[in-house]
Amino acid sequence: MTWSKWFVAPALTSIFFLLGVLTLYWFMTNKIIQYLERRHKHVNVPKVRTIIGLIYMTLLLLITQTSVNGTPDRWVFTNFEIFAIAFVSYFLMLQIRLWQLLAATVIFMLINGSLFDWLPWAFAIVYIGFYFTLKQVRHHQHHTWRDLSDYAITTLGFSTILWGITTIRFRLPLATAGWEILFSFLLLIIMYFYVDSLFDSASTLARLTYTTNFDDLTQVRNYFAFKNDFNDSFHDAQAQHESLTLMLFDIDHFKHVNDTYGHLAGDYVLHNVAALITQQLAAIDPDLRLYRTGGEEFTIIFNHFTTDQARTHVDAIAQAVKDNHFHHSGQDIEISLSVGVTQLKVSDENQLDLYRRADQNLYFSKRNGRDRVTIA
Repeated sequence: MTWSKWFVAPALTSIFFLLGVLTLYWFMTNKIIQYLERRHKHVNVPKVRTIIGLIYMTLLLLITQTSVNGTPDRWVFTNFEIFAIAFVSYFLMLQIRLWQLLAATVIFMLINGSLFDWLPWAFAIVYIGFYFTLKQVRHHQHHTWRDLSDYAITTLGFSTILWGITTIRFRLPLATAGWEILFSFLLLIIMYFYVDSLFDSASTLARLTYTTNFDDLTQVRNYFAFKNDFNDSFHDAQAQHESLTLMLFDIDHFKHVNDTYGHLAGDYVLHNVAALITQQLAAIDPDLRLYRTGGEEFTIIFNHFTTDQARTHVDAIAQAVKDNHFHHSGQDIEISLSVGVTQLKVSDENQLDLYRRADQNLYFSKRNGRDRVTIA
């Protein structure tokens, strides 16, 4: 197997081409998702995968079809066209409207010069029907093997019709059409298992990532996530000479809550305080994150905020918790916060210097009556 000699059967080449297309898509989306997450963006993973998948498949279809336009071999990428529509409809579940598909069809026909030929229109109508039918099949999933049989029957049926139209249009031998239908079905089944395994792996990884980075009770990020994010924020702020403010706070007399009302009440308070503050942070800046860094201790990293800029928000958070009505098992529970806040200084050699100063301010608040904010 060299640059000039390639002794591999076309069927085997096509299978590796298919797997390569899927693997490259998966690689690109994972890299883009990782990049966005490193930039502290809130990533909607399914949406990112969908957008990239649509662009990726559209470009591949245009490139492959353009490469054979005007030749007797314009039919050779029919299986890839079938594979592409199955991928975007069944696996990505793209929400494409009928008029959008029709517009794309007209543009595609203008490119390959088949706008006024009835057979390409017949192909297009079946192709669009294939898209909407597969979406319905995916929408009504029930059981693993039942799902596979529904997918297999649908793809085989539409592949047969599409190859029938292609056979008439390009006057292909029936034997060729038969083999292509069988091979199309093989490709679609391989895609089913391969893509399904990719998504299962991604789902498992997402669950592991969530467990590693999120607190199960409060649903906010945990100490492990805080260490990683704080390290990145600290070094980015130093390198770019940006402002960075750290807010540490404790729920006052939390042991008293547990001892008086029970541990279920304590869990209720933790969960609802976290939910209340998370909602406030989303209104201030979607990139702000709340971390549970101890039993009743939480932390907020204010990237690009000075203490003067963060002060209003810090006070509002503490006041909102104090004003909120926490009610559990017929009992009203009054909650307040002790808060310590500081910002990055030129003299800070590492993130521990910044964290220690915020922690000292927090304990100053606790030693001086609690229910107060200390900023220094």
